[in-house]
Amino acid sequence: MSSRPFTLGALGLAALCALPSVVHAHYIWIERGAKDARLYFGEVAEVREQSPGRMDDIRSPKAWALGAAVPGSDSADHTLMVKRTQRYFALAGALAPQLIAYETSYPVKDWSAQGLGTLKPMFYARHSAWPLKHAIASTAQLSLDIQPVPDSTDAFLVLFNAKPLANTKVVIYAPNNWQQEHKTDDAGRVRLALPWRGQYVLEAIHKEPQAGEFEGKAFEAIRHRATLTVLQARGTRP
Repeated sequence: MSSRPFTLGALGLAALCALPSVVHAHYIWIERGAKDARLYFGEVAEVREQSPGRMDDIRSPKAWALGAAVPGSDSADHTLMVKRTQRYFALAGALAPQLIAYETSYPVKDWSAQGLGTLKPMFYARHSAWPLKHAIASTAQLSLDIQPVPDSTDAFLVLFNAKPLANTKVVIYAPNNWQQEHKTDDAGRVRLALPWRGQYVLEAIHKEPQAGEFEGKAFEAIRHRATLTVLQARGTRP
């Protein structure tokens, strides 16, 4: 597996607020059950797209399990089978505490009316054990990534091309569908309290000023969008 498998170039309880949902606000994220994992497209607190429909814009997602040894393999990382269903993509194979997924074939979108320009969207998702006891050891890199900081229950790190990304907005979606915005510091870190029991999804966007062409359509920049899913097992009930 190459070091870059793909490339195109404190939650305040009193301050939680709902943010508006727009067409270009969709992202992918991973959810896990006891024995399975699923990749969704949409907005965790608003809509989960289906097929046929907008979910079909996610044409060929790839997924990996990280840090779980496979007999006979030279790498601890291994691919997962991705099966499209009506409501989600099922991730099948030997699951691990760290799962990642990405979609790089999403079509070019003209969002000039929203002031964003013509963009090539790129989507990334991570599901991580949390709190994290050790640094994530893997050769796999997501171009835009959100990771828990080891030995911390409230610190997270945003990376772009494996380097800390400063002054970047991070949105956290809590189990009761509340959400709030924060920004990373100069070291790419952000502190977020996870007070309620259940699933949290963190989301970040980075616009890379790199023009190009995809499937015969020109774009002005690449819009990277990443999520991190973690589970809070000890919080209060939402």
